[in-house]
Amino acid sequence: MIASELLLEPRAIHRIADASALEVSCREGSVWITLDDDPRDIVLEAGQCFSTSEHRRALIYAFERARVRVSPVEAAAQPAPARARVQACRPAMATRAVDFAR
Repeated sequence: MIASELLLEPRAIHRIADASALEVSCREGSVWITLDDDPRDIVLEAGQCFSTSEHRRALIYAFERARVRVSPVEAAAQPAPARARVQACRPAMATRAVDFAR
C-alpha cells in the first residue's frame, strides 16, 4: 500500500478493511478510531499515531475537520501480535487513548 493523505470533514467516516500493518497519523483536528470486535475506542489528536497488528476493520470518525495520513508500518516497527498502540508521532506530543466501554 502507498501512503494516502485524507481530508475529513466533521462527522465524516473513513473505513479501512484491514488495519493490520498500517499507521494512522492525525495531522490536524481530532479523530476517533474503532476496530471491529474491540471494546476500546481510540481518540487521536494532531501529532498522534495509531497502529495495530490485528486483522480488523477500522472506522475513522472525524470529530472536526481533520487531516489524516494512512501509511504502511515498517516490518521492524510493527507492534507485537494481537496488540494495538497509540503513540506520539513527535516526542513532544502527549498520547491519549480513551476506553469508552468503561
